[in-house]
Formats: sequence, C-alpha cells, structure tokens
Amino acid sequence: MTALAKARDLVRLGAARAVGRALPFSVTFILTHRCNFRCEYCEIPERAADEMSDAEFCAAIDELRAAGMARASFSGGEALLRRDAPRIVGHAKRAGCFTSMNTNGWRTGNVLKDMSGILDMVVLSLDGPEPVHDLVRRRPGSYARVIAAIEQARGLGMSVATITVVGPWNVARIEEIAELAGSLGVWAYFQPAHEECFDAAAGLHPALTPAVLAEVADRLERLRARGLPIGASPGFLRRLRRAPRFHDCAACHAGRYFATVMPEGWVVPCHLTSGTAKYLNGREVGFARAFFEMPHPRAGDGCAISPYVETDLIFRLDPRAIAAALRRGDGAPGRSG
Repeated sequence: MTALAKARDLVRLGAARAVGRALPFSVTFILTHRCNFRCEYCEIPERAADEMSDAEFCAAIDELRAAGMARASFSGGEALLRRDAPRIVGHAKRAGCFTSMNTNGWRTGNVLKDMSGILDMVVLSLDGPEPVHDLVRRRPGSYARVIAAIEQARGLGMSVATITVVGPWNVARIEEIAELAGSLGVWAYFQPAHEECFDAAAGLHPALTPAVLAEVADRLERLRARGLPIGASPGFLRRLRRAPRFHDCAACHAGRYFATVMPEGWVVPCHLTSGTAKYLNGREVGFARAFFEMPHPRAGDGCAISPYVETDLIFRLDPRAIAAALRRGDGAPGRSG
C-alpha cells in the first residue's frame, strides 16, 4: 500500500468516524473452518461445511475494498489447508490492502516463500514450550514446525507475531513463551481460552478466574517492563483485570469498523457473536450491503480475544493502543538474549 493510498484510507475512516457512519475498514476472512489439528481449546473444525470459492472470496474483497476496507486478514480453521489461499491473499494485496494471516505453521513450507511480497504480517499459534505445544496441538513435531515457520517468515521480511491461547495447560509458562518470543525477535500476544469459539455468552475456561486473569495481566506488565516483546496494549491488560465482564458487546466497534466474513459468506461482527442475530450472506445480497445492514451485537460481557480488543481500542482512539499498534507495525521488536 502506498503512502498516498494509506492516507486516503485513513481520511475516509476519519470522515466516517466524525459522522458516526459505519465503514468496513478492517475485515477478517475466514477461509475455512477445517483444520489439521484438534487443539484442546478449539471446536472450530466441528463447524466445517460449505466454503466460498476463490473467485467468490476475491469478489468479496473487491466489493469491500470499494466500500472502504484497508486491512484484510485471513484465518481459519487453518487457512493454508486451502491451496488457493495465496491467490486470495494476493488479490487483496493487489487491491491495495494491508494483509495478514493466522496459521498454525504446519503447512507453511514453500507457501510462505510464494507469499513473499503479498503477505505483510503472519501470526503463528504458539501454545508453549515444545512439550506443552505438542500436547495441546495433539501433534508431535508441531512445535518444531512453528518455530521453523517463524524463522522463515522473518527471513522473508514479514512482520511476525505469536498468539498464545492461555488456559490451565500453559498459564504457568507465560514467562517462557515471552522469553522465547524475545529470542526469536517477534511480538507475543496472549488471550484467555473461551469455552465456546462461537458463543461469547459461554464465558471463559472455568480455570481462568478473575483472580487468575488479574495475575496474568500483572505478569505481562512485568514482562514488558523487562523489555520483552509483549504485544498487548495497556487497554487490553486493563480489560483482562475486569473479568468476567471485560466490556460490553453492544458498545464494541465490531460491526461498525471491523467485521468477519465466514467461509459460507455470512458477514458478522465477529465469530463470537455470529450466532446472536440473523445476519446477511454476501453471496446472496452483496458483501457491502451485508456489512452495512448488519445487526449490532446485543449487550453482553464482551470478550478477551486479543485482535478484537486491540482493534476496538484503536477505533476508540485509545492513544496507547494506537501507539502500541504503530510500534508493532514497525516490524520485529528485535531479539533478546
């Protein structure tokens, strides 16, 4: 994205914010619910069903780009189970979007090399040190592959971050994970495990009590003070300390300035609220219309999904969240140790 295009997108966003008009500035495309893992904390693969074709995803990208989309992220399931994922991401890049992808790192291989120049940022799942990661992933060798993928992505000049879903399986290992991220020169994000991936009302894993999450927030703050690359903004840590009522879904900017396109074409505020209302399918009515006519989530306790919270804080014009995003956007934080 050129500096002029980026400035134009930001001006468009600012104008929409000034009058309270919705704008699909940041959109996540869930390419598939299929996954090659069956992780301890995730039931997404159980929802695998119909998926749009690459042509349909590209048409959605074109329509939402015209409506104001500047950032396109791609996720799953495991997005790289789709052989056409590089083609779809490349289409978003050529349309002028900043692009990112979440992956478990198992199938990156030569695919990352193919995506050099079209993928700006890659976020890799990291559940802990090798014994923990492989146990949670239920796949020996998965840790070795994700570390190799991190090194490869960094070598290709991509911005790289790790995301750790925190639960009883790894809550005692947060310091080790942060130190590993520091040694690899990547940003580290942490978020608590929700009981249901498609239902915010189900709450968190029962082991993650308010006291445990407050302690996690304190530990992450101390790790950042030590110079380790903790990606969370102060606002995210503040919300962790509010558990179990993190925020209010009705006040979230999901559905106003960012949204999610599901594999079947449904346009929803986020995956956690995808079952709370009757949403429109972009294949049937067009993706811009599906976004602009999207019902907003009902009141609820909010969530602690790191990218959702950080994006909401940015659209709230939280200065420290914006500063943290700018720091992360500069690239790798540098290696420690």
